[in-house]
Amino acid sequence: MLAQHSIEHQDAIRVIGSSENSFDEAVANGISTIKEAHGGTPRVHLDFVSFEVVQLQGVIQDGGRERPQVRIYQAVIDVVGVHRH
Repeated sequence: MLAQHSIEHQDAIRVIGSSENSFDEAVANGISTIKEAHGGTPRVHLDFVSFEVVQLQGVIQDGGRERPQVRIYQAVIDVVGVHRH
């Protein structure tokens, strides 16, 4: 009988979190979505262990003569998940 050996793999998932309030909230919003399935790729089998914010970006609302305001804060996040086969 052959012994079964499990192999651990790491997957990286890129998510974009958005907020109308702050970059911190954009990161938290992005992290909160990582267990959701998107595009037929279920993520519930992954144990997420770390993340890296790779880009901060946003949308400006220019009010003409008024002072421009940030309308949306966005954080691009790479999240690492581990699973075993």
